[in-house]
Amino acid sequence: MPWACYRYWLIKRFKLKTIYGEAISFHPKQFNKGQVYGGLLFGFGWALTGACPGPLFAQIGTGAVAVVVVLLSAIAGTWVYGYFREQLPH
Repeated sequence: MPWACYRYWLIKRFKLKTIYGEAISFHPKQFNKGQVYGGLLFGFGWALTGACPGPLFAQIGTGAVAVVVVLLSAIAGTWVYGYFREQLPH
């Protein structure tokens, strides 16, 4: 079980409060199948390129110029998402 689950359990179990004395509450999140599709697409791209978005700049800095294509693709994908965002089912 991830460490975050233990934190939630501890907060709920001991009814912990914030430093200002406010009660901490957790709200259930609504499931969205788009998150699954987006996660698969993101993970597939990550697996194909062998790099997460952060180190792309470091790879380019070390001379791996082929990664420039990956960076441009990431920027293009972000732009496409922003362009179609209003029409997507969120």
